Amino acid sequence: MFGAMVDWIPTSSEWLNVLANWTMVAIWLVYLQVFLRSFRRQTVPKIVITRAAGRSLDGSCFVSNMSSDAVYIESVIVEVSTQDHSLACSVTDFEHFDGEDAAPDPKLQTFHGPLPPSQYTVLGTFESLIDTAARRTGMDSGQLKRTAEYVSVTVTILADYASSRLLIGAKRSFTARADQGWKLSADTRSTVQITSSWERRRLYDTLEHLD
Repeated sequence: MFGAMVDWIPTSSEWLNVLANWTMVAIWLVYLQVFLRSFRRQTVPKIVITRAAGRSLDGSCFVSNMSSDAVYIESVIVEVSTQDHSLACSVTDFEHFDGEDAAPDPKLQTFHGPLPPSQYTVLGTFESLIDTAARRTGMDSGQLKRTAEYVSVTVTILADYASSRLLIGAKRSFTARADQGWKLSADTRSTVQITSSWERRRLYDTLEHLD
């Protein structure tokens, strides 16, 4: 049997070469797939919007940059909805009240600017985001909350990313209900990344309309 196998190898060398070549092709395809997945993870931007430091409306809204490079925040948009009202505005720049001095450093007056990778910024409490959105759209935030059965807050981040020619975006909604003690919960398990070209082109209209 061993002799027959030895005789078979030379006569089948062409088939063995083909098999070896196809095996190498399969291995390289696997390596290529692994490389492409790793490259995509490194080049695709990811912005994470979360609730932290409390479950009520006093909880804070964190925006984290989980991309491999810095993102430049262009706009922060807040939409507030109840059963009776729906309003939206930009909260990118901070408000200054009568008798209150503005911070001398312009960087401390706005969310505009670069956010390095693995870093986060705090937009404030959800209560303050609701108050700001109501005030900037001419509504009484106290009355809004007193008559609300629920309050839904959607935070949208518009940003520039070095490897992308279009704006990038991320959004997430949170809801608090009166009959549940105004405990705030996210409507989705994770932040929704705005990735399609069509959606990202629409971000420019949003930026022009609300900023």
